Amino acid sequence: MTKSWFDLQSLYEQIGYAAQGDSILLIQDAVLALHSPVALASFTAKAQLRGVQVFALEEDCQIRGIENKYDLVKCIDYAAFVVLVTKHSKQIAW
Repeated sequence: MTKSWFDLQSLYEQIGYAAQGDSILLIQDAVLALHSPVALASFTAKAQLRGVQVFALEEDCQIRGIENKYDLVKCIDYAAFVVLVTKHSKQIAW
């Protein structure tokens, strides 16, 4: 997901399409969601119920001065991003 967390509809749209074993990666302005505890808590709770992992690109967090304080969101670097992409046969950019 690349859109800003201000577009909360995108967060909830994504989770609606995600299924067990899928992953959602927050990149670019989407990492700003880590500043919205209420919206992110609801999103990660729904992800957990669906068996979906949530990641945030560490470099995008660092550039925006964001610290990840959520156990359900794992920060990953570009190398892990490549592994994540190869793990899933389909990718959708939001």
